[in-house]
Amino acid sequence: MGFEKGHNLSKGRPKGAVGKTSKEIREFSAMLLQGELENLKAKLPTLNDSDYLKAIAMLYKNVLPAQKQIEQTEPNHPLDFSIEIINRLDQVTDKETDAAIDNYVIDKRTNDRNRMS
Repeated sequence: MGFEKGHNLSKGRPKGAVGKTSKEIREFSAMLLQGELENLKAKLPTLNDSDYLKAIAMLYKNVLPAQKQIEQTEPNHPLDFSIEIINRLDQVTDKETDAAIDNYVIDKRTNDRNRMS
């Protein structure tokens, strides 16, 4: 029987949960390596430089968690601005204030687009 549209009973494996097979393989690998530690200690120094570095890199893959690339985006906030102090509110109308803000935002967007081009 295939999947049915709208069927929500299963949520799948929770994020970060380890599957049974993966866990068993890791445990077996750890036991195998533990039995080979003395051989590794003896053989590593006899390898040439490039093989030694490859072996160390392969061992680190099992010890350190895998690194994931994270894409970071910069906020699109204006970094420079000016402040105009108005002594009295009756000097400026609401319409003039709104127009000044709109013009400022439009100018910033135009300048940002020009810089990206």
